[in-house]
Amino acid sequence: MRIEAPFPQTAKEMLAVIVAAERSRKYVWTAGRVLIESGCVGRWQALDSNAKKTLLKSLTKLLEELSDQGALALRPDLQGIGFGQEKGFDYIRPRHVQLNHDSG
Repeated sequence: MRIEAPFPQTAKEMLAVIVAAERSRKYVWTAGRVLIESGCVGRWQALDSNAKKTLLKSLTKLLEELSDQGALALRPDLQGIGFGQEKGFDYIRPRHVQLNHDSG
């Protein structure tokens, strides 16, 4: 039985999920992909419709924050992996990613 992890709350927590998953293969990062790779899909499915939308928006904002910091690159087209059409991002494997201190 898989224990559901908490949802990533900060850009730093999200980057940790991305870096860990990218060790084995390359992904297009969307809010839905973050839910899958962080083990949170079951918790997300248990939410009501409004809470699901709010959570996906929150996760997308964290992805955008990482993009603004240079850790991710926004793809030009929306991506669909089962959570609707979402913004997609590619992980940029830099020598060192410096996160803003206020990002968590």
